[in-house]
Amino acid sequence: MAAWTAACLFIVLYTTNPAYKATVLAAAIASLAAGAGLHRMRGLLTAVVLIAAFATLLNFVSAHLGTTVLFTVPYAIPGIGGTYTIEALAAGASGGITVGAAIVAAAPFSLMLASHDVMDALPAALSRTGAAIAASLNLVPSVSASFVQVSEAQRLRGWRPRGPRSWAEVVVPVVLTSVEDSIQLAESMEARGFGSGPRTALKSSPLRRSDWLLVGASAAAVIVFVAAHAAGLAADWYPYPRLTPPAVDIVSVAACLLLFAPVVAWRSRA
Repeated sequence: MAAWTAACLFIVLYTTNPAYKATVLAAAIASLAAGAGLHRMRGLLTAVVLIAAFATLLNFVSAHLGTTVLFTVPYAIPGIGGTYTIEALAAGASGGITVGAAIVAAAPFSLMLASHDVMDALPAALSRTGAAIAASLNLVPSVSASFVQVSEAQRLRGWRPRGPRSWAEVVVPVVLTSVEDSIQLAESMEARGFGSGPRTALKSSPLRRSDWLLVGASAAAVIVFVAAHAAGLAADWYPYPRLTPPAVDIVSVAACLLLFAPVVAWRSRA
Protein backbone atom coordinates (compact mmCIF):
# COMPACT_ATOMS: atom_id res chain seq x y z
CA MET A 1 0.00 0.00 0.00
CA ALA A 2 2.85 2.37 0.81
CA ALA A 3 4.40 1.68 -2.60
CA TRP A 4 1.10 2.41 -4.34
CA THR A 5 0.59 5.65 -2.41
CA ALA A 6 4.16 6.74 -3.18
CA ALA A 7 3.64 6.01 -6.89
CA CYS A 8 0.44 8.06 -6.99
CA LEU A 9 2.08 10.99 -5.21
CA PHE A 10 5.15 10.81 -7.45
CA ILE A 11 3.19 10.96 -10.70
CA VAL A 12 0.82 13.78 -9.68
CA LEU A 13 3.77 15.86 -8.45
CA TYR A 14 6.10 14.91 -11.30
CA THR A 15 3.89 16.06 -14.16
CA THR A 16 1.96 19.25 -14.84
CA ASN A 17 -0.41 17.54 -17.27
CA PRO A 18 -3.93 17.50 -15.77
CA ALA A 19 -4.95 14.52 -17.92
CA TYR A 20 -2.51 12.25 -16.12
CA LYS A 21 -3.33 13.83 -12.76
CA ALA A 22 -7.04 13.15 -13.35
CA THR A 23 -6.28 9.53 -14.26
CA VAL A 24 -4.36 9.08 -11.01
CA LEU A 25 -7.23 10.70 -9.09
CA ALA A 26 -9.71 8.30 -10.72
CA ALA A 27 -7.46 5.36 -9.85
CA ALA A 28 -7.18 6.51 -6.24
CA ILE A 29 -10.95 6.95 -5.85
CA ALA A 30 -11.74 3.60 -7.48
CA SER A 31 -9.12 1.79 -5.41
CA LEU A 32 -10.25 3.35 -2.15
CA ALA A 33 -13.88 2.54 -2.96
CA ALA A 34 -12.91 -1.10 -3.58
CA GLY A 35 -10.99 -1.33 -0.32
CA ALA A 36 -12.89 0.85 2.14
CA GLY A 37 -16.33 1.20 0.57
CA LEU A 38 -18.16 4.28 -0.63
CA HIS A 39 -19.98 4.79 2.70
CA ARG A 40 -16.66 5.44 4.46
CA MET A 41 -15.51 7.82 1.72
CA ARG A 42 -18.36 10.33 1.88
CA GLY A 43 -16.72 12.69 4.33
CA LEU A 44 -13.35 12.37 2.62
CA LEU A 45 -14.77 13.08 -0.85
CA THR A 46 -16.69 16.07 0.47
CA ALA A 47 -13.52 17.48 1.99
CA VAL A 48 -11.56 16.82 -1.22
CA VAL A 49 -14.17 18.62 -3.33
CA LEU A 50 -14.16 21.63 -1.00
CA ILE A 51 -10.36 21.81 -0.91
CA ALA A 52 -10.08 21.45 -4.68
CA ALA A 53 -12.73 24.14 -5.20
CA PHE A 54 -10.89 26.46 -2.83
CA ALA A 55 -7.58 25.89 -4.65
CA THR A 56 -9.26 26.60 -7.99
CA LEU A 57 -10.94 29.75 -6.73
CA LEU A 58 -7.78 31.00 -5.05
CA ASN A 59 -5.73 30.78 -8.24
CA PHE A 60 -8.57 32.26 -10.28
CA VAL A 61 -8.75 35.28 -8.00
CA SER A 62 -5.02 35.79 -7.40
CA ALA A 63 -3.42 34.94 -10.77
CA HIS A 64 -4.41 37.65 -13.23
CA LEU A 65 -2.56 36.01 -16.11
CA GLY A 66 -3.58 34.75 -19.53
CA THR A 67 -5.03 36.22 -22.69
CA THR A 68 -8.61 34.89 -22.61
CA VAL A 69 -10.29 37.42 -20.34
CA LEU A 70 -13.65 36.45 -18.87
CA PHE A 71 -14.31 39.69 -17.01
CA THR A 72 -12.45 42.50 -15.28
CA VAL A 73 -12.81 43.83 -11.76
CA PRO A 74 -11.70 47.46 -11.26
CA TYR A 75 -8.05 47.60 -10.21
CA ALA A 76 -8.97 50.09 -7.49
CA ILE A 77 -10.52 47.27 -5.45
CA PRO A 78 -7.68 45.86 -3.31
CA GLY A 79 -7.06 42.14 -3.33
CA ILE A 80 -9.49 41.14 -6.08
CA GLY A 81 -9.02 43.85 -8.69
CA GLY A 82 -7.73 42.82 -12.11
CA THR A 83 -8.53 40.64 -15.09
CA TYR A 84 -10.01 37.18 -14.60
CA THR A 85 -8.92 34.73 -17.27
CA ILE A 86 -9.87 31.23 -18.27
CA GLU A 87 -6.17 30.30 -18.14
CA ALA A 88 -6.01 31.14 -14.43
CA LEU A 89 -9.17 29.10 -13.86
CA ALA A 90 -7.69 26.10 -15.68
CA ALA A 91 -4.43 26.36 -13.77
CA GLY A 92 -6.35 26.47 -10.50
CA ALA A 93 -8.39 23.42 -11.49
CA SER A 94 -5.19 21.54 -12.27
CA GLY A 95 -3.85 22.43 -8.82
CA GLY A 96 -7.11 21.30 -7.24
CA ILE A 97 -6.83 17.93 -9.00
CA THR A 98 -3.28 17.59 -7.69
CA VAL A 99 -4.32 18.23 -4.08
CA GLY A 100 -7.34 15.94 -4.38
CA ALA A 101 -5.31 13.08 -5.85
CA ALA A 102 -2.66 13.42 -3.13
CA ILE A 103 -5.25 13.33 -0.34
CA VAL A 104 -7.17 10.36 -1.72
CA ALA A 105 -3.95 8.44 -2.45
CA ALA A 106 -2.85 8.80 1.18
CA ALA A 107 -6.32 8.06 2.60
CA PRO A 108 -5.92 4.23 2.79
CA PHE A 109 -3.50 4.68 5.69
CA SER A 110 -6.30 6.07 7.85
CA LEU A 111 -9.35 4.31 6.37
CA MET A 112 -8.05 0.80 5.75
CA LEU A 113 -5.14 0.25 8.13
CA ALA A 114 -5.18 -0.08 11.88
CA SER A 115 -2.51 1.83 13.74
CA HIS A 116 -0.64 -1.36 14.70
CA ASP A 117 -0.51 -2.35 11.02
CA VAL A 118 1.42 0.83 10.26
CA MET A 119 3.85 0.08 13.09
CA ASP A 120 4.36 -3.52 11.98
CA ALA A 121 5.10 -2.41 8.43
CA LEU A 122 8.06 -0.30 9.56
CA PRO A 123 11.51 -1.77 10.25
CA ALA A 124 12.65 -2.24 13.84
CA ALA A 125 14.88 0.84 13.70
CA LEU A 126 11.80 3.00 13.12
CA SER A 127 9.66 1.49 15.87
CA ARG A 128 9.43 4.77 17.81
CA THR A 129 8.58 6.64 14.62
CA GLY A 130 5.87 4.08 13.99
CA ALA A 131 4.45 4.67 17.46
CA ALA A 132 4.27 8.41 16.78
CA ILE A 133 2.58 7.78 13.41
CA ALA A 134 0.09 5.37 14.98
CA ALA A 135 -0.78 7.88 17.69
CA SER A 136 -1.24 10.58 15.04
CA LEU A 137 -3.57 8.38 13.00
CA ASN A 138 -5.71 7.83 16.08
CA LEU A 139 -5.77 11.52 17.00
CA VAL A 140 -8.31 12.82 14.48
CA PRO A 141 -10.93 10.05 15.02
CA SER A 142 -10.49 10.34 18.77
CA VAL A 143 -10.97 14.12 18.78
CA SER A 144 -13.96 13.83 16.43
CA ALA A 145 -15.65 11.25 18.67
CA SER A 146 -14.93 13.36 21.74
CA PHE A 147 -16.39 16.43 20.05
CA VAL A 148 -19.62 14.59 19.22
CA GLN A 149 -19.93 13.20 22.74
CA VAL A 150 -19.26 16.53 24.46
CA SER A 151 -21.61 18.50 22.18
CA GLU A 152 -24.41 15.99 22.73
CA ALA A 153 -23.87 16.08 26.48
CA GLN A 154 -23.93 19.89 26.50
CA ARG A 155 -27.13 19.94 24.46
CA LEU A 156 -28.78 17.63 26.99
CA ARG A 157 -27.83 20.21 29.61
CA GLY A 158 -29.59 22.94 27.64
CA TRP A 159 -26.63 24.34 25.72
CA ARG A 160 -27.33 25.86 22.33
CA PRO A 161 -24.85 27.49 19.93
CA ARG A 162 -25.22 31.26 20.24
CA GLY A 163 -22.11 32.42 18.42
CA PRO A 164 -18.36 31.81 18.36
CA ARG A 165 -17.95 32.40 22.11
CA SER A 166 -20.55 29.81 23.01
CA TRP A 167 -18.49 27.08 21.34
CA ALA A 168 -15.89 27.46 24.08
CA GLU A 169 -18.24 25.39 26.27
CA VAL A 170 -17.63 22.49 23.85
CA VAL A 171 -14.06 23.12 22.68
CA VAL A 172 -12.56 23.44 26.18
CA PRO A 173 -13.87 20.04 27.42
CA VAL A 174 -12.74 18.43 24.15
CA VAL A 175 -9.21 19.79 24.58
CA LEU A 176 -9.08 18.70 28.22
CA THR A 177 -10.36 15.24 27.26
CA SER A 178 -7.70 14.95 24.56
CA VAL A 179 -4.97 15.90 27.03
CA GLU A 180 -6.27 13.35 29.53
CA ASP A 181 -6.36 10.65 26.84
CA SER A 182 -2.77 11.50 25.90
CA ILE A 183 -1.67 11.13 29.51
CA GLN A 184 -3.44 7.77 29.77
CA LEU A 185 -1.77 6.61 26.54
CA ALA A 186 1.66 7.63 27.87
CA GLU A 187 1.01 5.79 31.15
CA SER A 188 -0.14 2.67 29.29
CA MET A 189 2.97 2.71 27.10
CA GLU A 190 5.16 3.14 30.17
CA ALA A 191 3.42 0.25 31.95
CA ARG A 192 4.02 -1.99 28.93
CA GLY A 193 7.73 -1.16 28.88
CA PHE A 194 7.74 1.00 25.75
CA GLY A 195 11.31 1.82 24.71
CA SER A 196 12.91 -0.75 27.01
CA GLY A 197 13.70 -3.13 24.15
CA PRO A 198 12.91 -4.00 20.55
CA ARG A 199 9.26 -4.19 19.55
CA THR A 200 7.85 -7.70 19.43
CA ALA A 201 4.81 -9.12 17.65
CA LEU A 202 2.62 -12.12 18.32
CA LYS A 203 2.76 -13.15 14.67
CA SER A 204 4.41 -11.82 11.54
CA SER A 205 2.53 -10.39 8.58
CA PRO A 206 4.28 -11.58 5.41
CA LEU A 207 3.47 -10.00 2.07
CA ARG A 208 0.81 -11.84 0.11
CA ARG A 209 0.52 -12.21 -3.65
CA SER A 210 -1.85 -9.27 -3.83
CA ASP A 211 0.70 -7.15 -1.94
CA TRP A 212 3.45 -8.06 -4.40
CA LEU A 213 1.03 -7.24 -7.22
CA LEU A 214 0.62 -3.73 -5.83
CA VAL A 215 4.36 -3.27 -5.39
CA GLY A 216 5.10 -4.47 -8.92
CA ALA A 217 2.33 -2.42 -10.53
CA SER A 218 3.34 0.71 -8.61
CA ALA A 219 7.00 0.36 -9.56
CA ALA A 220 6.10 -0.31 -13.19
CA ALA A 221 3.84 2.75 -13.28
CA VAL A 222 6.62 5.04 -12.04
CA ILE A 223 9.29 3.55 -14.31
CA VAL A 224 7.14 3.65 -17.45
CA PHE A 225 5.92 7.17 -16.75
CA VAL A 226 9.43 8.53 -16.08
CA ALA A 227 10.72 6.82 -19.23
CA ALA A 228 7.86 8.25 -21.27
CA HIS A 229 8.52 11.72 -19.88
CA ALA A 230 12.24 11.42 -20.64
CA ALA A 231 11.41 10.35 -24.19
CA GLY A 232 9.19 13.37 -24.66
CA LEU A 233 5.96 11.39 -24.76
CA ALA A 234 4.45 12.49 -21.42
CA ALA A 235 4.55 16.16 -22.30
CA ASP A 236 3.97 18.76 -19.61
CA TRP A 237 1.15 21.29 -19.87
CA TYR A 238 1.18 25.02 -19.31
CA PRO A 239 -2.04 27.07 -19.44
CA TYR A 240 -0.29 30.37 -20.06
CA PRO A 241 -0.28 32.58 -22.05
CA ARG A 242 -3.15 30.99 -24.00
CA LEU A 243 -5.11 27.93 -22.94
CA THR A 244 -4.47 24.82 -25.03
CA PRO A 245 -5.71 21.26 -24.44
CA PRO A 246 -3.16 18.98 -22.75
CA ALA A 247 -1.37 16.47 -24.96
CA VAL A 248 -2.12 12.86 -24.07
CA ASP A 249 0.17 9.92 -24.79
CA ILE A 250 -1.11 6.35 -24.75
CA VAL A 251 2.03 5.00 -23.04
CA SER A 252 1.77 7.53 -20.22
CA VAL A 253 -1.93 6.81 -19.80
CA ALA A 254 -1.15 3.10 -19.62
CA ALA A 255 1.35 3.81 -16.86
CA CYS A 256 -1.30 5.68 -14.89
CA LEU A 257 -3.81 2.88 -15.48
CA LEU A 258 -1.46 0.49 -13.66
CA LEU A 259 -2.45 2.36 -10.50
CA PHE A 260 -5.89 0.71 -10.77
CA ALA A 261 -4.21 -2.51 -9.56
CA PRO A 262 -5.59 -2.14 -5.99
CA VAL A 263 -9.11 -2.52 -7.39
CA VAL A 264 -8.23 -6.08 -8.41
CA ALA A 265 -6.07 -6.83 -5.38
CA TRP A 266 -8.42 -5.56 -2.68
CA ARG A 267 -11.53 -7.06 -4.26
CA SER A 268 -9.81 -10.43 -4.49
CA ARG A 269 -9.15 -10.26 -0.74
CA ALA A 270 -12.82 -9.52 -0.07
